[in-house]
Amino acid sequence: MKDTDFLFLTSLLRARETLMLSKDKIDRMLDARDADDASRTLLDCGYPDMSGMDAGLIEAALQKRRSDVFHEIGSYEYAQGLIDLFRIKYDYHNIKVLIKSAGVGADPAHLLSASGRIDAAELSDAFITGERGDLPAAMADVMDSAAGVLSRTGNPQLSDTEVDKAYFKELISLSEGLGVNFITDYARLLVDSANLRILVRSIRTGRDVDFLRAALIDGGTASVDVIAAAFEEGAFNLFTGAALEEAARLGAEAAKGGTQTLFELACDNAALKYFDGTYFISFGPEPVFAYLAKLEWEITAIRMILTGKLTGISTDVIRERLRECHV
Repeated sequence: MKDTDFLFLTSLLRARETLMLSKDKIDRMLDARDADDASRTLLDCGYPDMSGMDAGLIEAALQKRRSDVFHEIGSYEYAQGLIDLFRIKYDYHNIKVLIKSAGVGADPAHLLSASGRIDAAELSDAFITGERGDLPAAMADVMDSAAGVLSRTGNPQLSDTEVDKAYFKELISLSEGLGVNFITDYARLLVDSANLRILVRSIRTGRDVDFLRAALIDGGTASVDVIAAAFEEGAFNLFTGAALEEAARLGAEAAKGGTQTLFELACDNAALKYFDGTYFISFGPEPVFAYLAKLEWEITAIRMILTGKLTGISTDVIRERLRECHV
C-alpha cells in the first residue's frame, strides 16, 4: 500500500470524523428521556431517523449504515484490503450462526449479518448444499470442521472456538499481506486480547492447562506454547505491553473472582486506544483503518444506548458498559 494513494480518502474521512459520536453526544443520548429522543442526536452524525423503531429495525438501520460505508470505501480499489479486514469478522459470525442454528433446527435468517465479504444467502446455500467451491478455502474448511465438532460433542462453545481460530488465522494472514506494520500489529493485538480473555475464563472456571492450550489462538505476540507454559506461574505477565497493561491487571483480578465487566471493557478499550497515534499521521492507510475501527465502535455504542433505553436498562448501567470514546 502506498501512502499517497490515500490522500483524498484520508481527507474525506478526517472531515467525517468530526461528525462522529463524541463523548458530548454520548452524554446527550444517555440523558435523553427515551430511545426516540436519544436517536435524534444521531441525525447530526449522518444516521437516519430511528425514532419509533423497535430493536430489530434499529439493528437493520445500523447494519445498513455499516454496509454503506464499507461499500463506499471499498469502491476505492486501493482500500479494498482494509475493508476486508473488517468484513471477515461477519463472515465467520455467519458461519457460527448457520452451524448452531442447524444444530437446534432454528431459522438463522434474522441473525445473519449483511456486512461480510460473502453474501449471507450465498453462504447459507453453501452450508445447506455442501457446495463450497465458491468460498475461500479457509471458510469452507472450518464450516465442515466446526459443524463436525458440534455434531460430535454437542458443545457449541467448542464449535465457536474452531471458527474463532480460523477467523484470527485469516485475519493475521490478510493483515500481513497488506505490508503495513501498524495494521499487522493491530491484528496481533486482537489475538492477544482474545487469548487474555481465554486465560481469565479458563482460570475462573477451573480448567486445566490442556483445556487452555486447546482454546488459545495462534498469531499473537505471545505464542500458545509460551502462554500454556506460564499458566501455573501467572501468564498475565505476558500481556503487560503498553496496550494491554491495564487489561492484564484487571484480568488477573477477574481470574480471582473480581469484576468481569471492567476487565472486558479494558480489553475493548485497549483496541481503541491503539488508534490514538493515527491523529499524527497526515495520510495513508492507517487513518482510514482507524476510521473504520471507530465506526465499529460507534455502531456498538449506538446499539447499546438505544436498545438499552428501549428495554428500560438504567442510564448508569448503560454508561458502565460503554467503551471509552476515542473520536
